[in-house]
Amino acid sequence: MEKRGFWSKIKKNLLKVNKPEKEEQKETTIKEKPSAFGTEEEDTAEQINADLSQSTIEYLYNNSVLLKRYIKIIVDECLRYSLVARPKKGFEDNKTSIERANKLNRLLLQCNAYETFREVREKYLKDLLLYARAGLEIEPSESKEAFPKALYAAPGYCIKMNTDDAGNFEDLDKAYIIVDPDDTSKTIATFPYHSLVYFVYDRISDRVYGESPLKSIYYELQADLKASEGLKKGVSELKTGLVCLKKAPRRVLKDTITKFLSAVRTNARAKLVAVNTEDVKFVDLTNIPTKDLIELQKWVALKANVYNIPPFKLGLGIDTGSLTAREQRDDFRGLIENILFYEIDKLNAILVIARLGWDDIEITCPDLATKLSYERARIAVRLVNGGVITPNEARVKYLGLDPVDDPSANQLKIPAENEEE
Repeated sequence: MEKRGFWSKIKKNLLKVNKPEKEEQKETTIKEKPSAFGTEEEDTAEQINADLSQSTIEYLYNNSVLLKRYIKIIVDECLRYSLVARPKKGFEDNKTSIERANKLNRLLLQCNAYETFREVREKYLKDLLLYARAGLEIEPSESKEAFPKALYAAPGYCIKMNTDDAGNFEDLDKAYIIVDPDDTSKTIATFPYHSLVYFVYDRISDRVYGESPLKSIYYELQADLKASEGLKKGVSELKTGLVCLKKAPRRVLKDTITKFLSAVRTNARAKLVAVNTEDVKFVDLTNIPTKDLIELQKWVALKANVYNIPPFKLGLGIDTGSLTAREQRDDFRGLIENILFYEIDKLNAILVIARLGWDDIEITCPDLATKLSYERARIAVRLVNGGVITPNEARVKYLGLDPVDDPSANQLKIPAENEEE
């Protein structure tokens, strides 16, 4: 019988997490209670924002087009860069190192019985951006020396670190605790320190779990959700607005309001079609001019941009001050590079060094390395031509190459302008 990972064994719990009950979803939205005019909102946003639960974040992601757009832009760009294993410098021709790299690449190609590494990466990158923590399970085996059989994405919100008051692991063989998402006091499983790659977003010295960036943009995401709800109501339900009455004796006003409420309660919409009369006027609040709606969407998209995605990637053709298109692309590339570097460092530290114990192998990103090498070479040429560094200094410090045995390679190049002077 095929052995499967931990997360495939608790399918029931995962289904419960991924598809919360209707009652739970209602708690994640702003609650409504009946009133004489239909519904009255009870603002519970502050309470939800104080403790953004897994079900709340999942609800926001499933329903907010804006949030999905943020996550998709970053994750899709990260997935464009493949991660591969290779022998380290000095081991390129070592037969054992080559075999190890090929073996690890086969695991990275097909992580488990039904997922590729790209699919697993997509899961833990989304978790990292949404929940500020994510996990990559290295399937436990009988011994540390045995090669892992599979890799699985583990939901970060279920992971707890088994540490003492000083922040150190109390037991390396039970370094990570997997808790029941419905009852965090219950432990489902434990993992050794080398069997789980634990990713954390927005790291600071006293924060081991990270904090979801969605906390700071909760109200903006609610505005996005409310806008979608407003569009739906404007199409399929009664429009949201105000009923304005002319000045009249209280008895007349009371009689008019009573008739109006009676029509609403009986859902007799035909009686409300001709609500605009000489005595009664309906002010439509859902009929927002298109221009204003577009400006509102732009404002919300920029205001809620907690991931610092450049405006051009969001499709916003707006004035960005001193930032040119190239500078925006450079900023976005820097954002992606930071995520990739962190991902590579964690995989090398836990999977390659701690779990496999291989000092001759490293996981790299060839496409990213090529771009960075080109940038370093371009900078090195400028520094050499500007007389700042020698050619050999450029080769050793910027390009990682050996110096050449040429006396001129150790001499500064005097710029032509200085020679003329």
